[in-house]
Amino acid sequence: MNDELERFYPEETLVEKVQSGVFGWLGYVTHHSKAWKQEYEQYCRLRELPMNDGTAERFLQMKQKELEEAIANGDA
Repeated sequence: MNDELERFYPEETLVEKVQSGVFGWLGYVTHHSKAWKQEYEQYCRLRELPMNDGTAERFLQMKQKELEEAIANGDA
């Protein structure tokens, strides 16, 4: 498999890549972590959605909501 497909970056690097136009939201999600990549793939597969910037952005919104709920519940 292509190394670039399995390369993961720190949050700061991902933000820089999105801001500079190197990555869209799909690149952000799939290069965040192996766990996020697998979770996103399952998210799309279960909903029969394409893997693209739009669904990646919705996935990120879902992850943000999960984090906010965990913080509110004292779990994060």
